[in-house]
Amino acid sequence: LYEALRAWRRHRAAEQHLPPYVIFHDVTLSAIARERPATLDALAKVSGVGQSKLKRYGADVLKVVRDH
Repeated sequence: LYEALRAWRRHRAAEQHLPPYVIFHDVTLSAIARERPATLDALAKVSGVGQSKLKRYGADVLKVVRDH
């Protein structure tokens, strides 16, 4: 799951012409992989996921989690 999240982040970063860490840090992706949130509320409780990132990336992140 962690590697799938990193691949998703790399793709999104390339689309937005941003360095990947701007989307989420590795520590945040690791926490998401460990906690496997199933809802936006659960994802919001992960350290490093603020309201802005939750709105922008939350649905995509949850889809990656569900698919693994």
